[in-house]
Amino acid sequence: MVCIQCHRVLPYGDGELSRTYNLRCNDYSPNIILTHYGLVDDLCRDFCQQARSNVETVAQFINGNFSRPLDTYEAIINVGRINGSYEPAAWGRKTRRALFGQRDINGTNLSYGTDITVVAHEFCHGLIQQIEEGDNEFTEKKALEESFCDIFAVLVRNYHRDNGSYWNNPHNWLWDVGENFREGAGSLRRLDTLLSLRFTDAGPFYGQIDWNTANNYHELSLIHSHAFYRLMTIHNTVIDGQPLFNGEFALNLFGAVLEDISTLNNFLDSRRVFEQQAQRLLAPSPHIEVQLDAISQAFIDVGIRRLANKHLYNIISRLKVFLVRMFG
Repeated sequence: MVCIQCHRVLPYGDGELSRTYNLRCNDYSPNIILTHYGLVDDLCRDFCQQARSNVETVAQFINGNFSRPLDTYEAIINVGRINGSYEPAAWGRKTRRALFGQRDINGTNLSYGTDITVVAHEFCHGLIQQIEEGDNEFTEKKALEESFCDIFAVLVRNYHRDNGSYWNNPHNWLWDVGENFREGAGSLRRLDTLLSLRFTDAGPFYGQIDWNTANNYHELSLIHSHAFYRLMTIHNTVIDGQPLFNGEFALNLFGAVLEDISTLNNFLDSRRVFEQQAQRLLAPSPHIEVQLDAISQAFIDVGIRRLANKHLYNIISRLKVFLVRMFG
């Protein structure tokens, strides 16, 4: 059911980080009405509760795990049709506020705010744009930003699953972003597959992309996102009964790379920083060589290659491991 109007309420409860606003249908800018998930009317309680809860959950996740959290966490939820069209999920670069519109899927009206991965994806844009100002438009850098936001969404979703064993074993993770928000019960994107790109071998494809003319950056971002999936799973050898990587490492690695995002212009730059930060984080590990090789191979698998000579690359990687151990 589409939310028509919610009641204005008193300020937020103690400890709440986020603010959500509900819009009347066909009223975008004037009549932004403050809402509280526990005090809305029956027409929109379920929509507002879930969207409100998702925004607060993402806000707490960012504040608890990142060194540079957002100053505010604001979102407009349950946006109906505006000028006859449904609004997407989006991040306002100038307003610093997320917007979660609606969409008709298989004859059912759904709110983007009710999906935790969509909410997380949009607030990740806020994290990135707080570090790096400017509009990347339709470039490889833009595709890289979309990939980072999808990876962040997957981290948030699996971090908050009920069973803690999920977080400790990426083989059990869910890799969908915007599940059931595509016609035919599909997801907006799945990091564990490249099928939406209509190919199975990303290697040759990545090298042929003309980023001056490419505009399907959401789809192309999957090349980089799939490298992260492969990093956490495909080459995830079990050592001493434990996965090579777990959720804590993934979150620490992602956060460290995010700090350098202003220096990243393409997927190859990202690979370089992923490897550099992994060397630092894994320095105490007795399995560092196997772990670093798995990370490098994940990027190679999707065509993000730094050196054509793989043998030479492996020699250099092992030399770096030696230097890290010797000099820190």
